[in-house]
Amino acid sequence: MAILGFTGKLSVAVGLTWKGDIVPNTITTSLQSASYAIANESLTELRVSGLFGGSHHFLDRKATPKTRLYDEKLNLYVMEPESSGVIEKFLALPRGAKLFLEAKFTFNTFFDVMLQQMTRNDADLHNLANPNDSKAILSTFKHSDAGGKISITYDSATQTAKPLQAILIDTEVKPPVAPSKVPAVKLMIEIGFDTPPTATQQELMRKLIAMDWSKLARFGRPDSARKDVKIWTDNVFIFLVNHTDMARGERMRKAVIDRHKGKSPLKLATDLRDDLDLQLITANHWGQAREDMKTETHQRLLSDLFGTLHQQAWLSSPVFMARTLSERFFAGDEDKNAALALQYGTGHCGEHASSSFSVLRSIMQLPGSLVAAAILSGNANVDHAFVVYNLVVDRTIRTLATNPSNTRVSVADSITVFNLRDAIAKNAPRIGFVMDPYLDKTVMKATASELLVSLNKAARKKAGKDSDFLAFDDNHPPPAPPSDDITGRSVADRKALVKNV
Repeated sequence: MAILGFTGKLSVAVGLTWKGDIVPNTITTSLQSASYAIANESLTELRVSGLFGGSHHFLDRKATPKTRLYDEKLNLYVMEPESSGVIEKFLALPRGAKLFLEAKFTFNTFFDVMLQQMTRNDADLHNLANPNDSKAILSTFKHSDAGGKISITYDSATQTAKPLQAILIDTEVKPPVAPSKVPAVKLMIEIGFDTPPTATQQELMRKLIAMDWSKLARFGRPDSARKDVKIWTDNVFIFLVNHTDMARGERMRKAVIDRHKGKSPLKLATDLRDDLDLQLITANHWGQAREDMKTETHQRLLSDLFGTLHQQAWLSSPVFMARTLSERFFAGDEDKNAALALQYGTGHCGEHASSSFSVLRSIMQLPGSLVAAAILSGNANVDHAFVVYNLVVDRTIRTLATNPSNTRVSVADSITVFNLRDAIAKNAPRIGFVMDPYLDKTVMKATASELLVSLNKAARKKAGKDSDFLAFDDNHPPPAPPSDDITGRSVADRKALVKNV
């Protein structure tokens, strides 16, 4: 038998896809029918089999480092050469015909256990930061710190999946590009998981996503032009959309509120701060002390791991995934952002601040609250977010940044600020506090007065960053205070009115 006149052996390109399930109370149902494309060379072995008139025929692939058997332009698997007669049998199958697959793939086990934690939907309210079994997570990687340089080595596992039912969804045959070449043959195949999938199938789906996340940890840089990086990123994103139980995250948020409602602002400065610190791992390297290796070993080791992902492969950071979900589905909703952060158990200073503000705002809405106000804030000239609370701000200033050393915003970017020194004076004798569970408690400034001193210490003056001003992003109770807009004033005026911002 001939394919476009060709007889002999030729290779077939095979594309694999699958569709998964969706959990109740997830972020959205809009992606429940989305397909996941398998385009990962960590899947090293593949067998496609079909039954033809009582006889089985096979297409096989067994890749090695020297023989990739992968079309990186099309992101398809290349099967070992097979006779045109056998390939003709596959091409003759109708769309929807049943096939069977066997596959072997490798993944880093850390990303599987992380996915398990991030997609929990049980009644237990432990998370990645505060797990039931720390050893089960920490045993999946090795951490080293040689001369201050963090290195993470992941353990891997190899999974064999067989037999997998599948269906043929498309075929394509293209003529040879030159007389000396052979026709190009492509089969598109979809794995046929049950509806609903079995527990074994659900585990396989999660491990396929862990395989992609493992690759992102190596190649997931934002500037990557690789098509497979986008495929892996999309797969992880879709899986999280369909498997993140937001109701569980909200139960975690409400549990924090219930543990601290009615407490004094002073008591919240320790109790709520420590509680949020327990629930959230800092996920980036920063100059200030964060998780303590002796007292918070689990969180510190994961913090170093996530910090490495943040620096080397941002698309693989769980914070990148969480922020992408937030921006797409609930930007500006601090309660949902807090629920998501608590469900995932990790974040940068922004997630810590958002969770702090959400919880404090909800506590203030309950009868008997002793907190006067909460401000979603942060340094005005450093990229660091936190909450100032029990301090009422009666006026803000909208300006354009003038300080070239500002790492929060660029020069000429708009920023709204308030004068912390003035607010402290106007609120006296009421004491303002700072909620910053991102920083280690040994360096966090618990009161607004201590923070003001820190903002104007000698090191900041030397760097040209001493200032009385903090960023103003949101507040409770509403409305926002009146704001003086000085964006139309000269640079000199703005420098004089809002120092070093």
